[in-house]
Amino acid sequence: MLRYNSKQKVKSGIPLGGIGAGKLEITPYGTIDYITCQNNWSNPIFNAGNKEKGKAQGIPGFHFALRVGTQAANICRLLQTEKIQHYATVKSIDYEGDFPFARLVYHDDNLPVDISLCAYSFLIPGDVKNSGIPAAVFEFTLTNNINKEIEAGLLMCARNLISRHSVGRMNFSGTDNGITGLNFTHASPLAADETAGDVFIGVPAASGEVSYWAGWNLQKDNFYFEKNIGLDAFEYFEKNGKLPNCDMEAPVESQSVELGGALSVRVGLRPQESKKISFIYAWHFPNHFLGHAYEKFFRKSREVAVYVAKEKDVLKKATAQLPAILENMGLEPWLSGALMNNLYTLFSSTWLTRNNDFTMYEAPLICPLMGTLDVYFYASVALGLLFPQLDKKALMLFKKNIRSYGYVPHDLGLGRIDLPSNGTTIPLWKDLNAKFILLAYRAYRDSGDLKFLKEMYPAIKRALEFSLTLDKNKDGLPDNEGFDTTFDTWGFKGLNSYTAGIFLVSLLAVKNIAEIFNDKKLAKRCITLFLNGKKTFQEKLWNGKFYITAKSDDKDYDACMVAQLTGQWYAYVLGLGRLFPEENIKSAIKWILKLNNKDSSFGTTNAVFINGKRDKESYHSQNIWPGVCYAFGALAIYEGFVKEGLQLTRKVWDTIVVKNRNPWNQSDVIIAEDGSFGFGDYYMRNSVIWAVLLALSEKDERVEKGLVKIKEIVQASLI
Repeated sequence: MLRYNSKQKVKSGIPLGGIGAGKLEITPYGTIDYITCQNNWSNPIFNAGNKEKGKAQGIPGFHFALRVGTQAANICRLLQTEKIQHYATVKSIDYEGDFPFARLVYHDDNLPVDISLCAYSFLIPGDVKNSGIPAAVFEFTLTNNINKEIEAGLLMCARNLISRHSVGRMNFSGTDNGITGLNFTHASPLAADETAGDVFIGVPAASGEVSYWAGWNLQKDNFYFEKNIGLDAFEYFEKNGKLPNCDMEAPVESQSVELGGALSVRVGLRPQESKKISFIYAWHFPNHFLGHAYEKFFRKSREVAVYVAKEKDVLKKATAQLPAILENMGLEPWLSGALMNNLYTLFSSTWLTRNNDFTMYEAPLICPLMGTLDVYFYASVALGLLFPQLDKKALMLFKKNIRSYGYVPHDLGLGRIDLPSNGTTIPLWKDLNAKFILLAYRAYRDSGDLKFLKEMYPAIKRALEFSLTLDKNKDGLPDNEGFDTTFDTWGFKGLNSYTAGIFLVSLLAVKNIAEIFNDKKLAKRCITLFLNGKKTFQEKLWNGKFYITAKSDDKDYDACMVAQLTGQWYAYVLGLGRLFPEENIKSAIKWILKLNNKDSSFGTTNAVFINGKRDKESYHSQNIWPGVCYAFGALAIYEGFVKEGLQLTRKVWDTIVVKNRNPWNQSDVIIAEDGSFGFGDYYMRNSVIWAVLLALSEKDERVEKGLVKIKEIVQASLI
């Protein structure tokens, strides 16, 4: 669990939403920011001043408030620390993040109540429907801490952001199946407007005295909004303790209207009494060109809210199972927190379409390529364990898009899944086909789905045949031609330890798959190819201490590369044992720890020469990739370097959460020199930290038993 407070500059918040459904973020300042639930993953709605102030301040118009009435006085506060005009706010907030839960404790010396918030959405291993609900729950707990009965009220304000323009927006009240709230909609959206849909904010009618104000203009000046916002509902609530139950008479007719809507709940509290009040924010945006899986279950956002109100306690309990299992494994708190919070991209970076196709963004803002295979190679470790059915769907899309000549494309398209590209650079990439094979075999091992493997088998064989064509000099291993791997600004010529190791383990994977289907000829061929390639790998890349980065006819690229044994790591993931001599593997790990891990205080640098100098040949060689560090940390643990593997994993994680304070919007690159974030946003690769847990399960019986429990939950959800 991560702990921050409102005095720190935290740049993101826990994402609330669902797999494929988009999200909003609840920040340590009590505000809502970075909304992407309107099919706008690559264009989030956020506070325009965030970059200037270096933190997620919150979108004006989204606010919670508390009013407490006693015989002595009425006290009203916005439940946030970010100032809005002249409105009173709380003094400070303590924030705990344990995705998908955010817990906020509000502090103000003048309040006669204790108030806290548990904001959450649902993430239940194996349960795709309930993990993809387009909704967030804001569950407040109020406790009267004085010896007199008091009256307390809570307020939720939200903005109608439906469609691209304010004209035509409309809010209206309603009660349905025990929930009272406001519909946010648009009177006449364009058919092609992907931001059109509806939002419902509601509370169970039994929560207390519920009142509403359907619509008022948040914008006080023409042409200006964020610098002069008017919270009329808050002012009315502060004065009267409730809202006037006003509905709108017509849709918005002016460009200078930012439409707000608000709900309030009023309750009485006896001395020391506690009550919970939950607001539900639900959405429904079907205008995406591929649609959403949630449309099969819900026709409108109000239906979503009704379902959540009815089932939230059961679903919340089910969501709490995964962090509880991790806690019971005896893991250090930082690691269990890192595991849970690295799942955040399941809400921020996923598509789950109307036809049940699933994919993930590489980085929705800066690099909105779908499914990027070389990155998914890492990210899928967590997904395959927790949602194996989605993992298989992601791989089936790549099977569908293999080129006629056998090349597995780099991605499925830019913001689409039907126009794949070969890569971000010109040469065909040398790591993709082998990774596709490994991913397919891992998905089979995670799911036990023989039908899936049988369907993939022809594509696996095609991928292998193409991989074999990459061996230009016939030494048994693929030859790189420059910028043609996941390290796409870092070029290799000839034999590269990263590419070659992944290729070698793919041969063993195909051998095992062939044996499953009694394809003895292919299995035998793979063994021969593996032994020949292994011999070349040993002879050409081993320098007596580690496997060098690359070797061509005219050059030895003799830097020590963190990723030199990535193939060996994946062999352990697949239960395939050691590819290379044990003493060589252990020696290479020791040298990586000695050179790469000691090079920077912020992580394990991608490449360092034996004299201790950082390899500055490229942007990637001289910097740190968290996902690559986590994979290496897992390898170290498999080989018995448990303490060292955990230490380097924590070093990277601390750089993300302590130095950068941005755990829910991570980059793919950390600058080795100063620890700042480099390329990437909401990057999916870093969830490979779950590989560290898989490695620990080989060393710790409690971890192994915990993984068995997770798999049991997944299987129970699939039945």
